[in-house]
Amino acid sequence: MVIKPYSFFCCFLPLLLLAACSSRQPDPAPPVVRLNKPLIDVNGAVPRFEPPSRIGNKDYEVYGQPYKVWNGIDHYSTQGTASWYGPGFHGKYTSNGELYNQEDISAAHKNLPLPSYLRVTNLDNGRRLIVRVNDRGPFHGDRILDLSHGAASRLGIVGAGTAKVQVELIQPPRPANAKQLIAQHESRTIQLLATNDVRKAKQVASDVQRRFGVESRVVAMNQMYKLHLGPLEKPQAERLLSKLKGSGFGGAFFLN
Repeated sequence: MVIKPYSFFCCFLPLLLLAACSSRQPDPAPPVVRLNKPLIDVNGAVPRFEPPSRIGNKDYEVYGQPYKVWNGIDHYSTQGTASWYGPGFHGKYTSNGELYNQEDISAAHKNLPLPSYLRVTNLDNGRRLIVRVNDRGPFHGDRILDLSHGAASRLGIVGAGTAKVQVELIQPPRPANAKQLIAQHESRTIQLLATNDVRKAKQVASDVQRRFGVESRVVAMNQMYKLHLGPLEKPQAERLLSKLKGSGFGGAFFLN
């Protein structure tokens, strides 16, 4: 059978289109914002380079629904419904381990890396501001973003509860010392013991420093004396913790 060139191209083209779509990052092409009123910039978060949070950046599951974290994403822009959350979560931990302050200018997103920065535009009134994403959600219907009470107030959506918004990912410039900042962020501190006997703490500190050749310090806190080792780079800290647990310090743990 003879295959004509144009027949081969027609058969092969759908495969190319399918491959291109399957490898595409979420929403790479920003939609056009159409407003009947001028944009109003509101003071919000100031984007800055931050290393990825130690927690909250792995794929996860909520109510049996799997969610993928878009680590390494460069571009993201879309439109949808935003809501806000406040008093019921105030003072509790966010998904990246920070304490939630409902008056901070922050937000929750299901897929973006933590932390991330988004420019949020309320398409109903033209207000826009930059928020810092440090939490996961919303997990209600088709909402794309959950704003803190502080952010929702500035965007003018507290009363209505929800609003149609455009969100755009902002990538802060990567500084020259980015690798150093990431290494410092990933460093770990080990707490070896806590005692009300300062002499015991100092004695153990001296012994551990001699045996393992690592910097130690005694920290006074709430009438207790805690022995800390480090901070150390993550691989070294993990090896040391394993050695300590096998050397009679079964209660040792990572402080951060």
